[in-house]
Amino acid sequence: MSLVVGLDQRQGSSLAVVGGKGYNLINLASAGFPVPPGFVVTAEAYRLFAESAPWLVEAVDEFDYEAPERLRDQCTAVRARLAEVALPSDVAEAVREAFRRLGDVESVAFAVRSSSTLEDLAQAAFAGQHDTYLNVRGTENLFDKIRDCFVSLWGDRAVLYRHRQGFSQRQSHMAVVVQQQVFCDRAGVGFSIHPVTGQLGRLVIDANYGLGESVVSGECEVDHFELDKGNLEIVVRSIGHKDRMIAPTGDGVEERAVAAPDVDRPCLSDEEIRTVSQLLKRVEAHYGWPQDIEWGFQGGQLFLLQSRAVTTIQPRYTRDESAERFPNPMTPLTWDFLSDVFRQSLAHSLNLMGLPPLQEDWFKTFDHYVYGNQNAVELLTSYRPMRSTSLRELDREIPDLRRRYAWVSDLPVHWARDLDRYLLRLGRLSAVPLEGLSTEQLWQHILDIQQAATDYFLPNIAISITQSFLHRLLFGLVAMVVGRDRALEVLDGLMAACETKTAVVNRELHELAQVAAGNDALRQELVERGGKAFWDAARTGEYAEFAQRLQRFLEDHGHREMDMDYSQPTWSAAPWVVLDNITLMLRQPSQEDPAATARHMRLKYSEMEHEFLSTVPEDLRFFYRELIRLARAYTALDDLEHYQTTRVNPLARQAAMALGRRMVEQGILDDPADLFFFRREDLGQLMANFPPADKTPYRDMVYQAKQSYEVARNTTPPWSLTEPAADPDPDPASTDVLRGLPGSPGNVTASCFVVHGPDDFGRFPPGAVLVARTTNPAWTPLFYSAAGLITESGGPLSHGAVTAREMRLPAVMSVRSAMSLLQSGQEVTVDGTQGLVLLKTD
Repeated sequence: MSLVVGLDQRQGSSLAVVGGKGYNLINLASAGFPVPPGFVVTAEAYRLFAESAPWLVEAVDEFDYEAPERLRDQCTAVRARLAEVALPSDVAEAVREAFRRLGDVESVAFAVRSSSTLEDLAQAAFAGQHDTYLNVRGTENLFDKIRDCFVSLWGDRAVLYRHRQGFSQRQSHMAVVVQQQVFCDRAGVGFSIHPVTGQLGRLVIDANYGLGESVVSGECEVDHFELDKGNLEIVVRSIGHKDRMIAPTGDGVEERAVAAPDVDRPCLSDEEIRTVSQLLKRVEAHYGWPQDIEWGFQGGQLFLLQSRAVTTIQPRYTRDESAERFPNPMTPLTWDFLSDVFRQSLAHSLNLMGLPPLQEDWFKTFDHYVYGNQNAVELLTSYRPMRSTSLRELDREIPDLRRRYAWVSDLPVHWARDLDRYLLRLGRLSAVPLEGLSTEQLWQHILDIQQAATDYFLPNIAISITQSFLHRLLFGLVAMVVGRDRALEVLDGLMAACETKTAVVNRELHELAQVAAGNDALRQELVERGGKAFWDAARTGEYAEFAQRLQRFLEDHGHREMDMDYSQPTWSAAPWVVLDNITLMLRQPSQEDPAATARHMRLKYSEMEHEFLSTVPEDLRFFYRELIRLARAYTALDDLEHYQTTRVNPLARQAAMALGRRMVEQGILDDPADLFFFRREDLGQLMANFPPADKTPYRDMVYQAKQSYEVARNTTPPWSLTEPAADPDPDPASTDVLRGLPGSPGNVTASCFVVHGPDDFGRFPPGAVLVARTTNPAWTPLFYSAAGLITESGGPLSHGAVTAREMRLPAVMSVRSAMSLLQSGQEVTVDGTQGLVLLKTD
């Protein structure tokens, strides 16, 4: 393994070899960014250095992480002993050779920076934890500073940081970046998003005279600029009283006074600010993720000194993302379990994708409603995995894309392998006789269900994010070939007839409806009674063939959820919902056979793929074909993983209800379903001391949670937790146009019908415009009867929009407050092309 790697040697460099800082600089230099020339003393050189101190392993194993003062003394002792260790001769010779390639080492000054193999990772930045030395001159001095960087690996702050981040001390190694020193006359830092507010459309630049350490350290006043990322207009300008700066000396740096005329004068011109901003945008585009850079001007030349991913995205919680997934309030116990699953999946998924972690949760609850971190959502939905803007650039980038995104091809295979393990675990859990368990065993059974769901769900957020960016990527690449005007039409054709699990379930539901339609008496009963009354009257037994087919359907798909809340029954516990869906189909005078629709869509896809690929340059045709295949595969996989995820719902509900019955027997609860109003932590404490000597506190906490939940059910939640709330129930007469997002093209005028949940399915009138907070796959039969769709949430890739396009129904998504603005029976015009809902005015 090499002891030294040049910054111009991308081949063979890796984080494990050159550390985080070195890897980023090699990446940036190879991409043509203005990085000062230099080299990296590799982690292999550090390993040889550490082997010269055989006592180090034992000293590290004795670190006392629970006693900060003792740990500080231990680390100080380790560093003192290492400072006496000379660089191995092989390392010194490799460094001398690298010096010679850069010029006369005795006359050139160098910057020497630590580059830990755990530094600047997606998982942790390690900012400021290791040493940097500026204006270093002379061979022996350089050797000393390289060794000092090695030694800085064992600073107590860095050691404790690694421990808290879960990194192994023994696996920690240090590389060192050595670059020609740039004697900056102005320098600073830049963020490609606002680091405080999280605004994605803001660039932030801080600057001072001299070297950038005065800005990084935060010990001097600086000039502060904020720019609109789109047009680079300066929107905030704050000029600091810059009386101090860091400047080079003969063999180091020192703090000096700024010349009096310059103290309150901007250190950058507007043109220089834009130049730094353009560099910042280019670096962000290169990585596809917000960046924090260090930069400096020497004379009129701008240098890029460092770049790292921004690892803290300030949250902005809104209902934009969550209203589609979680339209209704959530019970506390369900949310505590789900949020833990989401938290672990998000961390796992972002790491799998090579993206930095989110310090804040993606979802949080407020008054029982779930809110999504919209800054994170917008960041991930704008994630661009490629840099090409033309077919010629794409041809050159394909090898790098294949290398960086090999996991995209691997993930579906790994997910399918792990699915078997999940289903087997659920099978074993479903076979457990709940009534034979002790209360303690029943609680453990619930925790086992949670663990099975958590383990299975780990990569599933990566599947959803990847499905989204594949669609965006394919849209951009299609537009390169056919132009943006035709791109959406072509993309819809290429995505037609994806064989999703939802489509399979809907075909089986249609077959059930055909069985019912073939029996005049059964058809009449369902149409006249409705599904709920038919089921309550136990009439299914009178129709043997239909009952048998219905039972098989529920055995196969009874886990299908109507709400993600475990407190709500699935199809198997509320089979009348399936009967209501069948009734909706029977009330339609005629409807297209889903199988025939699927054949039509497959034909459309085949024709569109052939037509489109014939226009793609031949040398790119295979790449396009593979991308189309992956986009279709992830569309099906995103639907399938949700279908399989909800298999846990009936198990979780059954186990919780069984525990709830134990609580009723002990007089802690009045209803088994009240168990869902515990917080997980409180329930765990109760289980540890069951039965409790005093039941009153538990009864009170459940009562209060249930009361607040009931209030939430009858309340329209504010759309944002950080922005001023809009009028939750504006006067419908005050406007005749509601705006949303185009979901499915077309135009239709009809009366609307507001559907709050499955209880409204049986009353939905054929030919009405469906108005809902959101829809999920269990709502699909409503689309057969609907003339159009309006939802309060979702976008062009949501279930409602995709299904509406398949069924050629005009749809407008994300119409804020649609449920309160519109009333059943009100006539509306749905313009799905422009994303408008027009209200009839007298």
